[in-house]
Amino acid sequence: MRRKVDPVTVNVLITGCAGNQAHFIWSALKRSSLSLRIIGCNYDHLGAGLYQFDAGYVVPPASDPGYLPEIATLCRNEDVHIIMAGNMAEMRALAANKDRLYEQTGAFVVTSPIDVLRRTEDKLAAARYLAQLGFDSPRSVLPDERKELQRFLDEVPFPVIVKDRFGAGSQGVAPAHNRAQLNYLLNSIPNAVIQEYLWPDDEEYTVGVFLSSQSTPVASIVMKRQLGLGMTWKARVLPESPLGAYCERILEGSGCVGPCNVQLRLTARGPVVFEINPRFSSTTSARSYFGYNEAEMCIRNFVLGESVPRPAIRGGWLFRAVEDVFVDEESVESLRTAGTRHQRRIGDQNGNFRRHERHES
Repeated sequence: MRRKVDPVTVNVLITGCAGNQAHFIWSALKRSSLSLRIIGCNYDHLGAGLYQFDAGYVVPPASDPGYLPEIATLCRNEDVHIIMAGNMAEMRALAANKDRLYEQTGAFVVTSPIDVLRRTEDKLAAARYLAQLGFDSPRSVLPDERKELQRFLDEVPFPVIVKDRFGAGSQGVAPAHNRAQLNYLLNSIPNAVIQEYLWPDDEEYTVGVFLSSQSTPVASIVMKRQLGLGMTWKARVLPESPLGAYCERILEGSGCVGPCNVQLRLTARGPVVFEINPRFSSTTSARSYFGYNEAEMCIRNFVLGESVPRPAIRGGWLFRAVEDVFVDEESVESLRTAGTRHQRRIGDQNGNFRRHERHES
């Protein structure tokens, strides 16, 4: 059963808060109209979010056996209502233990089920899943599938794309313009999958879709993008694009929950999806500016139990720039030695910290 929270102040934990993803979630939450207290955690004390958020904690890495017990303790101490993962390593660990964490702490983990994460992280499995549903996806083959590989090379012209089938953030991705380059990349990129190159280069889109706990699409946003540093670097928001509805149809009943991102190119044969990522996006902050705040949607839907209306999205452009965060030596040393950092908690006139009553519904 979902626990409903009285809308006073919602306590949000963002994990991996040294990374870009956590920063984008935090930036989106700052645009929310809700009263929020944002807590960050990271595996070491050298992370910007630890000093920017309302509180910061140093916790073990997600691979450490102590990670989940530490997260549970943090959630109980801070009365956390919702957890938003700032990287995939932590999302996997949290997804595999989502129900247990909720039972122990009452904190809702924003994640799709672990089997859905595994299916979508595997680029070959994702392409074959799309094909089974009748949606276009890149023609794909593994290097050890000898007969299929030969047929692929006979029928698909160079260049082709070689990817780490489990990679993320444009890492482990390179084009091969001939057989020699292909052989080199197959020896260089781990877990390689070979895919057709999708033309044209200037028709790439990222589509955000928000899904309910029943994997029902609630809203979507379309951005035509250019990549840089492994993320969307420039993008134009297209409120009237039919690609939003197209991606909603793809994800209907897929098992994805919460924010999900579909990457595609608009080719001569129509839209071709090459990646599905059931997580927050590098454009999460930008989306919130244009009226699509998926971080706030998570709180309203999964914590407050509200229905999320389809937002009115504005058109416009995103131009990304690097931001500096400056912290004094004393604050860094204090966090290194103590492992936690707090700003003043929200209190009543007597100085008592306000906690939420959770009601069964």
